[in-house]
Amino acid sequence: MNKIQIGLFCAFVSTAFAQVGGYLGPGVLSSGAGTIGTRSGQQVDLRFFADVSGVYDTGYQPYEVDSKGNLVTINGLYGVQLDGGAYGTHSWRTAQLGLDYSGSFYDYTNATKYDGSMQSLAFGYTYQKSRRLSFDFRQIGGLSTINFASPVYLETPTSFVGQPTSAIFDSRFYYLQSSADMNIITSARTTFTIGGDGYWVRYSGQGLANLNGYNLRGEVQHRLSRTKTIGFIYERLHNDFAPAFGHSDINVGEGFYSTSLGRRWTFAINGGVFQSEVSGIQQVTLNPVLAALLGETTGTAAFYREDIYPSGSVNLTGKLKNSSLTLAAGEHVSPGNGVYLTSRMESGTLSYSYTGIKKWNFAIYGGYFKLAAIGQHLQDYSTWNGGANASYGLTRSFHLVARFDARDQQIHIVGYKNQGYRTTLGIAWSPGDVPLSLW
Repeated sequence: MNKIQIGLFCAFVSTAFAQVGGYLGPGVLSSGAGTIGTRSGQQVDLRFFADVSGVYDTGYQPYEVDSKGNLVTINGLYGVQLDGGAYGTHSWRTAQLGLDYSGSFYDYTNATKYDGSMQSLAFGYTYQKSRRLSFDFRQIGGLSTINFASPVYLETPTSFVGQPTSAIFDSRFYYLQSSADMNIITSARTTFTIGGDGYWVRYSGQGLANLNGYNLRGEVQHRLSRTKTIGFIYERLHNDFAPAFGHSDINVGEGFYSTSLGRRWTFAINGGVFQSEVSGIQQVTLNPVLAALLGETTGTAAFYREDIYPSGSVNLTGKLKNSSLTLAAGEHVSPGNGVYLTSRMESGTLSYSYTGIKKWNFAIYGGYFKLAAIGQHLQDYSTWNGGANASYGLTRSFHLVARFDARDQQIHIVGYKNQGYRTTLGIAWSPGDVPLSLW
């Protein structure tokens, strides 16, 4: 592990809105421990699980070409998958911790070349040092190969990395994001926050652009009443795309408003603009004279551009007795996916989890993501994805588990597999008195 990675592991993640010891009104984004480790809108004790399942996958699109230069197309893959993980929350008088980890190892019987694994970690910690000072920390990290979605990503709006739903190819990448925020509570109604993130992404596919980046931010929020909060946030982002694809600097300014709708619902809206400065290299068509002189029809040229775009989001969250629902939509700046670099990202997501029936847990999710490159001459890329899972308690320790994921990627590439689905069915071990909930 190099010095950059060690430094990032020593920092943590988030934007500060929640307080452990005092209520400051509803926040806009999850922070610190936030909702990490919760299930169906409820805090749960630490729980471990492991399962073995059969898997069938029709949508695998590798990052490789055949001997003729055409994209390799894979038909149905089937095999065995092993999963394990832990999730849960714990609260103290002045602190709260949330953990959500899952790991998968899969073996395709009919194509062992594409065997692999996926790992996902979200860790959050909120600490209130005094009535006037609190801290939020969060760590996101892992590796992904198959770009089906997960609600862990859908419900992490402050993440700049680890979005498999925006990856074009099923090619392994590693990601890490660490941040820390300090909240200065100047009065019962007003809080100032300063903090930042460090993040990086490494792609295994040759020719994809790696990412190093950081984000610095400042925020003020003011509680109008017990149920209503307003505020403003400013962020400064810097992205470097290694080894030599360019870089970008972004300034973001947004105002926000959030309110509680009764005891169980929270609504939040924020809006503003982001100003981007993007530089890099791109392929250009050469002048006919230069083409004749050099014997090449295309070349590369440096570019620089400044733009201003709208930015914002809306979020509705319900925490009911035995279930939770999250609806969100927005437009933000994104560091891209290794092919698309700095981009405008539009997104809309939904997730719902229910544990109101004895021995059963159900969960569904859906999402839409669209990337529009800033500076690169690329067609827009978008994807629809969705899925569901269910578990049934056979005994106190053993559960029947099933999961289904589907995606439809909107990009025009000859030989590219736009649609696909992935399904698993198996037996899980997880001692507990309540149904196992993987989301």
